[in-house]
Amino acid sequence: MGTNGQAGRLTFLWTVVLVVAGARQAVSGTRSVVASLEGPRTVVFDSSMDGCDKVDIPDAPARAFRDDQGAVHLIASHYVTRASIGSSLDTVKHDCQVVFRSKRSANPAELDDSTWLLSFYDIDGKRVAALGHMEFHGWEHPGMCAVKDFTKTCWYNVVMFHVSEDGGYHFGPARAPSAFVAGLPYRYEVNQGIEGYSVGSNIIKVGSWYYAMLRGWNWPADCVETKQPCLVRFGAAPMRTENILDPSSWRGWDGKAFNVAFAYPYGEPIDRPQDHVYKPVDHMDYVNSLNFHEASGLYIATLWNPYNHAYGEEGLYFSTSKDLVHWSKPALVVAQSRLMAEESKGRWSFMYFSLIDPRSNDPNFSTVTDEPYLYYVRTDRGHPPNTRVLFRQKIKLKWQ
Repeated sequence: MGTNGQAGRLTFLWTVVLVVAGARQAVSGTRSVVASLEGPRTVVFDSSMDGCDKVDIPDAPARAFRDDQGAVHLIASHYVTRASIGSSLDTVKHDCQVVFRSKRSANPAELDDSTWLLSFYDIDGKRVAALGHMEFHGWEHPGMCAVKDFTKTCWYNVVMFHVSEDGGYHFGPARAPSAFVAGLPYRYEVNQGIEGYSVGSNIIKVGSWYYAMLRGWNWPADCVETKQPCLVRFGAAPMRTENILDPSSWRGWDGKAFNVAFAYPYGEPIDRPQDHVYKPVDHMDYVNSLNFHEASGLYIATLWNPYNHAYGEEGLYFSTSKDLVHWSKPALVVAQSRLMAEESKGRWSFMYFSLIDPRSNDPNFSTVTDEPYLYYVRTDRGHPPNTRVLFRQKIKLKWQ
């Protein structure tokens, strides 16, 4: 398990109270929970000491699954993906073998530029499905961007399907259009802002259905400021499928049911593109992960909002649901200011929070007991973007 450097030995105690009420549409009797983050945090991976190259950094929420030999694969992805592997979450060690390498294609129609494998589902120990967040970086390709401010101009996103046939040690490429899962019914446009859909959570199975959260941005990017109609609204919503091996089978939420079929943007002209855009649900704008708490029968969404006051004070929040569509008002777990105050001297920021439970009997660690781990990433803003640490820390849940 990574290095146990000085940061890993710091005592980092949070004791916080969190009340998570039931969703507004849920029946009465939804339980609430008191949560405390306890004990010293542990360094799982430190890029400055454990990284295999400059871009070997944790750049996504940590996910885990077990293969058919019982090995645990822990991945906090970048566009060159590596895993930490061991017999348990407590013993994983970073492996320099590349699990997946992005093609970095300059052709937006290939949907194969920089890809983060963000969501995994171990089907049978050998076959592992993955949803990849593909970013087309127009500013990195000649003629594809007039400026270099990627946060506002030349950033295009889709979700693609990848699969491993060897237990998650290697994932194959995603070829368009057959591997297209979700995206806008609009093609990349130079200098038109952040555009597209990203997968915002792990995959979680409910009965015969597989679910994941999608996230999207207002588009065109200046539609709110200029008061022109937004073709796409900022926010997140679930999508689902009964066949995880069929990328075309995922359907998004339309406000009433899962009826949104995602249209491949580089095929034939699309009639009524508005029919291929999902409707955001309340409170999931900044979702990082989903888990099922078996004892309460509730789903928990881990939300990290350091950007504004959409939920309240900037920080880590939890929300709960009975159906993955209707979610409770997010409740604060720990404020970002608290994290900053308890840090050693430096210019830090935090991101990518997820719950993973070592006691889970699920090969995909989607279930949690009352004592999971919270995983999160600290970035050194004084040495961006490649100095990062992945931590884990115990969180204790008490349901009321």
